[in-house]
Amino acid sequence: MGHWGVKSYEHDEAADALDAGFDRAHGARYDELMDDRNPLTFEQVQQMLAGPRTLEASIEALRDLLALKNPPEIWDELARLALVGIVVRHAELGVPIPEPWRRHAIDWLENERIDWEEATARGLRRQKEIELLKRARGVSPSGRSDPGA
Repeated sequence: MGHWGVKSYEHDEAADALDAGFDRAHGARYDELMDDRNPLTFEQVQQMLAGPRTLEASIEALRDLLALKNPPEIWDELARLALVGIVVRHAELGVPIPEPWRRHAIDWLENERIDWEEATARGLRRQKEIELLKRARGVSPSGRSDPGA
């Protein structure tokens, strides 16, 4: 397992899936913006490009990276945390989150059992992420934005 920060998306599986998702959704444009010669920060690039396509592409990349063939309800803790990281990152960037993914992420955060080196900091961050997701605009299964979700 890779680097673990306090945020759900600060470990290798989530970060790799996010990077792959942005690349899948935007290809050469993403590569161009991520070039070291570009003055935009990583945060600015993600803010510029994030959308429903990057969210879905990141989830698909996670499925590919971890060979997830099973339904999300039976994923292991690592896969769940990576999915939470993808969802949280997109919610931070203002992307509407499809309701099933939002519900999974909230549930998995509320029931997280992973031990963290920085348990207090993680607990505070986890609560912040739960609150963010509860306030986040959702998208109904029909694809319509659901601001009350």
